Amino acid sequence: VLRDIGHAYASRRGAGLLDALDGISLQAARGQLVAVVGPSGCGKTTLLEIICRLREPQRGSIECPPAVLMPQRDLLLPWLSAVDNAGLALRIAGLSRARARARGAGLFAELGLDGFEHARPHELSGGMRQRVAFARTLLSGKPVLCLDEPFGALDAITRAEMQEWLSATPAHERR
Repeated sequence: VLRDIGHAYASRRGAGLLDALDGISLQAARGQLVAVVGPSGCGKTTLLEIICRLREPQRGSIECPPAVLMPQRDLLLPWLSAVDNAGLALRIAGLSRARARARGAGLFAELGLDGFEHARPHELSGGMRQRVAFARTLLSGKPVLCLDEPFGALDAITRAEMQEWLSATPAHERR
């Protein structure tokens, strides 16, 4: 639940503040899929960062279970394999490397990444990197997923497949 959320940034020209969000309110039920649509620069990413508690709203209030953000860029670590990048949240949570790899590898076939578990990020296409980042987000185990243009780097066919997978897969099966 977001109530009257507001957030502003200092103007680059030094002339006061620029409102990114002003009076945003919304309510989403458990299991509900919500899409935020708007032009570039309208505050969508700021809103997602607030939901994920990466940024505090300057006005308003938020009530939300733990949330994870999948940013627009994949942010894969170049020294880790694809499956180790996918399992990073699990490793941070204390799972062994073997268990994190096993959980990550389980998603790779579903996301069209089967056979690329041990590839380094530089060996993957942009769309493959995006799907590894998507797997990492899913494996975080957070009840709320905030996906910031999650399929933007995918071709039209793969994008449609991922959108269908996401909408057809119940939340409890995504982890």
